[in-house]
Amino acid sequence: MKVLRRTFVVLSVLLVSTLAVAETTDEPVIGIVGRTDCGSFWRYDFNYETVDADGETPIVLSAAIFMSQSVHEKDIKAKGCGLLNHYTITDDKQRPTNVTSFFSLEGVFSNSNYIMIESDGFGFGIDAKRNQKYLQGRATARVNIDAFLAGRKLLNDEGYEFENVVLNLGYSQGGNSGMWVNRLVAEGYRSDELPKIDYCIIGGGPYDMYSHYRKLAEDNVSQYPVALPLILSGMIDAGGYKVKNKDVFTDDFVQYLSELFDSKEHDTDYINNFIYEQYGNADDKSLPLETIVKPEFFDEKSEPMKDIVYHLKENSLVYDSWKPEKTDKISFYHSPYDEVVPFINQENMERHLLDNGYTSFDIDSSSTEGHTDSGTLYAMYTALLLSEFVPTGMEDVFSNIPNEETHDIYSIDGRLIRKQTTLSEAFRSLPKGVYVINGRKVVKE
Repeated sequence: MKVLRRTFVVLSVLLVSTLAVAETTDEPVIGIVGRTDCGSFWRYDFNYETVDADGETPIVLSAAIFMSQSVHEKDIKAKGCGLLNHYTITDDKQRPTNVTSFFSLEGVFSNSNYIMIESDGFGFGIDAKRNQKYLQGRATARVNIDAFLAGRKLLNDEGYEFENVVLNLGYSQGGNSGMWVNRLVAEGYRSDELPKIDYCIIGGGPYDMYSHYRKLAEDNVSQYPVALPLILSGMIDAGGYKVKNKDVFTDDFVQYLSELFDSKEHDTDYINNFIYEQYGNADDKSLPLETIVKPEFFDEKSEPMKDIVYHLKENSLVYDSWKPEKTDKISFYHSPYDEVVPFINQENMERHLLDNGYTSFDIDSSSTEGHTDSGTLYAMYTALLLSEFVPTGMEDVFSNIPNEETHDIYSIDGRLIRKQTTLSEAFRSLPKGVYVINGRKVVKE
């Protein structure tokens, strides 16, 4: 899927104050290990106990809590907590526990005065030496829910107050994970602590990965080549490596997989450009898939693809009978012009929900942009919906909590150019340049 960190994070923080970081020990510390003042929001890093993709083996993963300055100072009670499912990353520096920029998803959403909780997930942060288990839906949703509940407990222990309102958010890979979270909650996973979700806002998700694969195979072209190795490697891992990378990728391409993906040192822009330059057309950003995969890839009945197709369907959300009956409402955002996650994913998700008797959803397909730019629009769309969302029966409570935090924004020479504006409005309206927000220099690129 398309990495959005570069697009969402248009303001890069040049100075960050870290107040405390736990000392490194042989055994991972469980609980809060760092507190970082990011200017317009705070980030608390923590480690938590969960289970591996097999659903049994105990492991420890890292995660982050994001909150506005007003919530952090306990000036106001938070509206609730949001489970944020992160989108595709390939560089460990992009993990949630390293986010500091004002206009990340984390910054914008936490400034809505909801507390956001986001796991680094498999293969990043404290787990960086392992495979990221890409798009393994049930396993990813499980560790995300575990992070959310561990984060809420830590907030209670720290004396923070928040309303009992639960959000479920995510774009791209996070859209798939978000729907899997809805599914696990519907199945009763940790239902004593998470009985329901009040509002889910997700977008651009690969809900039907088998149909996604069929389109790639039929078109024999990719405009975002980093996605295919991630998807296939994730499904190979899900199958216990009965299939090997060398069974589906060309011998020439296999030699680069470890450095490009396992090292966790390269972001998706770098990987895409590398693949384009080696095998495709860097000018028009297109890649004939036959240059990196073997003929077996195009035949779903071939021996290696049989196992991969099985796991593509198993990790999709439209092939089993289920419905998100414990999620009060879902708002989808998906562009019909999405070149990375084709709109057929949204169409098949809609059909599945209706066929299974779930109608508490709406779909915004107004974007005319591609995947990455639609991700930026998703951030603004979500910020708007969160500012307007009032759970039934909580009108009086929410009327006393500001919809969004506001900030004074200055030019580099000290002129006030935006007075008490929200981050989402500043993101939309400010031209490129260098600004000062909350005493920190930031760059809008």
